[in-house]
Amino acid sequence: MKEPFQRGESVTLRDAATPTLGRIVSVSPDGSRVDVEWHRRTGHDHEITSEDTITLRRAHESELFE
Repeated sequence: MKEPFQRGESVTLRDAATPTLGRIVSVSPDGSRVDVEWHRRTGHDHEITSEDTITLRRAHESELFE
């Protein structure tokens, strides 16, 4: 089983057309949804959105400074 996402982790959208980067600010009790504050996402910079965890992956260290 995949390790659940945790608050504070950096994430990116799996199938985004442009690079994205956000940080998890909260996780649902069952771990299926997270709230993400986006630092890099077209049209959503610095917004918080609720996302299904299946649409996200953990950001690799090299993606943090692109």
